[in-house]
Amino acid sequence: MSRSWIYPALLILIAALLLTINHWYRNIHLTRGIATIIVLVLIYAIFKLILEERYINKIADPQKRYYTSKSLYFFYIILNFLVFWLIWVEDLQSLVVGFGLVAAAFTLTMQDVAKNFVGGLSIFFNRIYRVGDRIEIGSKKGDVIDIDIFYTTIMEIDEWVSADLPTGRLSLIPNGHVLSDITNNYTKDFDFLWDEIRIPVTYDSDWKAARELIISAINLETRMVEDLAAKEISHMARKYFLSGGSMKAEVFVSLTDNWIELTSRYVTPVRQRRMVRSNISNKILEDIENSANIKIASQTVDIVGFPGSRIDKAHG
Repeated sequence: MSRSWIYPALLILIAALLLTINHWYRNIHLTRGIATIIVLVLIYAIFKLILEERYINKIADPQKRYYTSKSLYFFYIILNFLVFWLIWVEDLQSLVVGFGLVAAAFTLTMQDVAKNFVGGLSIFFNRIYRVGDRIEIGSKKGDVIDIDIFYTTIMEIDEWVSADLPTGRLSLIPNGHVLSDITNNYTKDFDFLWDEIRIPVTYDSDWKAARELIISAINLETRMVEDLAAKEISHMARKYFLSGGSMKAEVFVSLTDNWIELTSRYVTPVRQRRMVRSNISNKILEDIENSANIKIASQTVDIVGFPGSRIDKAHG
């Protein structure tokens, strides 16, 4: 027997036992129990055995399959809950009053659970984030791999690993945090971000040539990325108020006490930030090595003299 049939088989067995008892000892509660089990088995058969196994599991797109399955599960739970109330509550007024009392008691006695439940509904209906998004809530950052009614599971990034790479550790975040904490979503409506590389060059270097060298290295790596980012930003402008901004690479010049600092700014895919930065840095270093008039600066100390020393001959 398939594992998916174990649950309805157990319910049918219980219903048969209750039906036998009810045959000898007539009782309204036994009748309602039998009716409840029959309806639950029918709901399970429709949602799990027919819709999920025959249709949802055959959806090719993983993200679409996941969200369809989660939506189906949500309605499955709600429908089971309504079945219990409609069968066991005698009139509609008692149903409404009873539901209100249960909701009030649930909120007062289990505030954290209620907050997580409401947070889960907010995530689902307001689309705060979806499976596959990269988010940051409080001190936790990672890629969302599952969203349940009470918890969100992420594949953690950063911590002891640098440059937005996964640690391999799964973190469960209570959904209630989206109601009280700031939620950063790195991939909602825009799969890119801006990154910077700072290059210090000496004052006797040709900083203009260094600036052009950096822009050339960035353009070589991000030319196609800029076009994709520009298309996504134009779609965002239909949903949000955006003040504009160029996707083109830029280099900003600033003066310090020790060197000329060239800060490059460019757009990169969220999950490729480290690779893009490495490729650009490699290209810049290679070009600087081949240039005779550009030198990388570093923190140095010039020693201009030593204080005089006196040797005590008496102790010599």
